[in-house]
Amino acid sequence: MSIWTRFFGTRAERRSKATSWDLLAQLGLPTLTSGLVSPAQVEGNAAAFNAVQLISEAVGSLPLNVYTRAQHGARAAAATHPVARLFAEAPNELQSPAEFVTMMQANCLHHGYAVAEIERDGRGAPAALWPIHPGQVSLARIPGTRRIVYQVSDEVGSRRLLPQDALVIRDRWDDPFTPRSRLDRCREALAGAIATERFAASLWRNGAKLSGFVQHPEAIGPEAAKTLRESLQALYGGADNAGRIGVLEEGMTWNQASATPHDAELSQARGLAVLEVARIFNIPPPMLADLTNANYSNVVEMRRQFAAGTIQPWLVRWEQAIARDLFSTDGRRAHEVEFDMDLLVCADYLQRLQGYRIGREVGLYSANDLRRFEHLNPRSDGEAETFLSPLNMQREQAGAPKNDDAQ
Repeated sequence: MSIWTRFFGTRAERRSKATSWDLLAQLGLPTLTSGLVSPAQVEGNAAAFNAVQLISEAVGSLPLNVYTRAQHGARAAAATHPVARLFAEAPNELQSPAEFVTMMQANCLHHGYAVAEIERDGRGAPAALWPIHPGQVSLARIPGTRRIVYQVSDEVGSRRLLPQDALVIRDRWDDPFTPRSRLDRCREALAGAIATERFAASLWRNGAKLSGFVQHPEAIGPEAAKTLRESLQALYGGADNAGRIGVLEEGMTWNQASATPHDAELSQARGLAVLEVARIFNIPPPMLADLTNANYSNVVEMRRQFAAGTIQPWLVRWEQAIARDLFSTDGRRAHEVEFDMDLLVCADYLQRLQGYRIGREVGLYSANDLRRFEHLNPRSDGEAETFLSPLNMQREQAGAPKNDDAQ
């Protein structure tokens, strides 16, 4: 302890006050079902958990490429760029790139935004990205300005991060200063899905369900009824006795207990809850294992819809946020970042070969281009990098048929 500290004490730490949103986000958002909606409760619903996991893992599985812009719209891969290394090797000492992106994406879906602290080297280039749980971050607006700071309180300590010190991924907000999540906007629909699951669990725990009744033509006493029930249970009850042929004596009959309309309504309500979750996270229902109206044709088309309508908007947010937070002004002018969606939209093998054949015949791809698409080693012969063109095509400018060297 220094002499200054002994006489004057430690300087009081200034922290931004937690807003009502921050307090509600920690405990859960109130709903009309008399319950609270929090990320932990939402993930307790199988459909909501699958939706968040599906989007997060899809974004986290795609590689990020950094390109250097050249003249005439050309670009070259910059694999040695510091940003490219963060997303190709490791963003920090504890996570792989897929783990980092998946965690950030899930936090953004739950809380409306995700924050990672940028650790820079001596040259100012990003050297590491450390994700911070949104529950440990509060946003504060600098009075009289349009700037914000991120007040962080975690295991490292309390500190303030300026926008240039953080990588921030945002969902749709109503203004640049107030976070809004899908759990907040659609909390009533999510609360209904959670309440349906709770009702079903409570019914299984507290309900009394009978498989059927044995009717005797005469009145029997309690002891005889107990003996009859135990003997029938021993002969036909349990998984090992399923499907056995039963024999009833003394004129007894078996009455099967049918499902009530109430049970059918509960099953239908649970199915509708899956559709609500699919609407909230913009996911085709077959991707959440709801195959009610699914067939081969629409499932394939919905997978394309998932790539174009669900994942592509998130990739645009990621690309623009990375360019904004991890590149300088000159770096943004000289570089561009892009996620490779080939793994997500990859067709089956036969369709790929048909597309490759068309691209090869019209001169779009070389032989080595196609081999790279299939992750094969390139050919070393002289024809591997040549481009073909059909003989019946002519140059657009000259209007004359091209010369055929083979004739």
